[in-house]
Amino acid sequence: MSAIDEAYRKYSIERFPLPREAQLEALERDINVTFPEDYRRFVLQYNGGYFNEPAIRPVDDGCPLESLSMLYGIGASHEEAELGDPASLSLFEENDPPIAVPIGDTGTGGLILIHVEAEGAGRIFLKQAFGDFFYLADGIEEFFGLLYDPPWGEES
Repeated sequence: MSAIDEAYRKYSIERFPLPREAQLEALERDINVTFPEDYRRFVLQYNGGYFNEPAIRPVDDGCPLESLSMLYGIGASHEEAELGDPASLSLFEENDPPIAVPIGDTGTGGLILIHVEAEGAGRIFLKQAFGDFFYLADGIEEFFGLLYDPPWGEES
């Protein structure tokens, strides 16, 4: 079982309907990006959703302990979870065309971002709310491997 399958089995509370390839291609055209191949496969096979806030394992001493509340998707059940939403893309200056695309939210209002520029494409970062950026993983599968049962209490 892949890390993604395991995380969805254990932590998913709502999955978004799966998009068609044409919908993903249209989104890429609309926001002027080409997602890395592993992330494209993820969107077509899982398409984000809401999670019961599993912890995200910090990858170095400076990285804060966070939790995953949602990953954005195409045709999400709520506007706030729509992948490629113009409001989320415009959060950062000098991100036109996008270098990083927000793909999810943390439990404390932080963002999960994917780097889409050619060099470093696919890397996943955490952007703290009102704070710094932290490297998390080289791809979406590796990111899911960072999720674990939260140390702050029972899963909800």
